[in-house]
Amino acid sequence: MTYNIDIYDNHLILISNNCRYLIDTGSPITISNSEKIEIFNTNYKTSTNYLGLTVEGLSQSLGTHIDALIGGDVLKNHIFKIDFKNKLFIILDKVDANNQSIDIDLFMDIPIIEIEINGNSIRTFLDTGAKISYINSTYVENLQPIDNREDFYPTIGAFETDIYKFEIIFNDSKMKFTFGVLPTQLEQTLSFGNTNGIIGNDMFLYYSMTFDYKNKKIYF
Repeated sequence: MTYNIDIYDNHLILISNNCRYLIDTGSPITISNSEKIEIFNTNYKTSTNYLGLTVEGLSQSLGTHIDALIGGDVLKNHIFKIDFKNKLFIILDKVDANNQSIDIDLFMDIPIIEIEINGNSIRTFLDTGAKISYINSTYVENLQPIDNREDFYPTIGAFETDIYKFEIIFNDSKMKFTFGVLPTQLEQTLSFGNTNGIIGNDMFLYYSMTFDYKNKKIYF
């Protein structure tokens, strides 16, 4: 199954049957306006309100209409490929085990990858719901920001963050990456998965990725 995607403000929105679905690997749950949803030829139970978060509220914060947020409770049941270059989201029956891959960890069905900065190995959530990547504030001490950007988080609303540039190593490749710093109350949540950062959709500017939650792998 192949779907077109709309990349709106660096968010990944899948288009299917005239509906718009935010694909969010950083959310453990799926949210819609009803108690169930049919997607990827399968019916799933959904939440209509999660910690005060609704589809209407999400649409307002995103600045574009969505019909549902698709989280890890749905995504874990499928092998899927994200291809920003061609703006495609593809559901696969299987993946060639000979393809290049990395092992991932999962926390509440949220994938975790490791990157390297200045010789330090850092565990980070890979979050397709994040338009900005984030790193623990300890890594930006004494650094000068290159920009300032606005983002939002449902439980606290809009906030501003300074932006810092790093060279990171991922999958044995060096790449330039920018990171913000989360507000203190959000930064503390990173410790839940023993992580120190969030990698957002900028990663898909470098790689198309195939996610296989069952076998805890990402293929390239």
